[in-house]
Amino acid sequence: MPNDPMKRFALLVLALAGMPLAWGLARAFWDGLLAGMAAGVALTPGWVGFLGGAAAMVALYAWQGKRMMVLYVFAHEMTHAAVGLLFGARIHRVSVSETGGFVELSKSNLAITLAPYCVPFYLLVALGLCAAVAWAWPGAVPWAAWATLFGFLTLFHVLYTVDTLISVAQPDVREYGRVFSYWFIVATNCAFASLALVLAGQAHPAAQARRVARRTEAAYAASARWLSVPVRFVLERSQRP
Repeated sequence: MPNDPMKRFALLVLALAGMPLAWGLARAFWDGLLAGMAAGVALTPGWVGFLGGAAAMVALYAWQGKRMMVLYVFAHEMTHAAVGLLFGARIHRVSVSETGGFVELSKSNLAITLAPYCVPFYLLVALGLCAAVAWAWPGAVPWAAWATLFGFLTLFHVLYTVDTLISVAQPDVREYGRVFSYWFIVATNCAFASLALVLAGQAHPAAQARRVARRTEAAYAASARWLSVPVRFVLERSQRP
């Protein structure tokens, strides 16, 4: 965690102030999902494929979860390295094994440190592959097949990220403080979830943006009402003779 006490305090304040944002993003994702289902979008081959892939990943995780951990460790360290390169860092050493891994970089920052918990590495690779195949051989692979793969890899990221956070004391999380790190991870994953709804055709971009804005505004308004209660109580007590 940053050594400067003021930085520690600023990150804590930022996380607390951002809690309604995380809640608003989560509610907007849920609203978009329900709206799509009500409109019959869930019956499309793509969405059925996505749900089937997600269910297959859940079953595989329950059966062979720990044996597949090395795949997550690889993705975790590659994400550190890839984001590090984007910020101009040099890679000195990378280690990946079934029991854990690490990457040594010439520099680090918030994005590099927390990226693996927010960025679905394999899903992004699959999306890139999908775009390349669609450009080179249009229609060669049915959309339902890609959607199945996307659902599988989305749940891979979710399940193993949660597993890692609750089963291992992560130095990445401790570096910026648990409150800030968990808030940042939840908020960014919820934002990616809304983006996934749009990319999957489950929600219209403008409609989902309005849901995010409306739910976030409502969350901050509710927080202001809750905070006003103790403030009014203190003010009333202070004005009594």
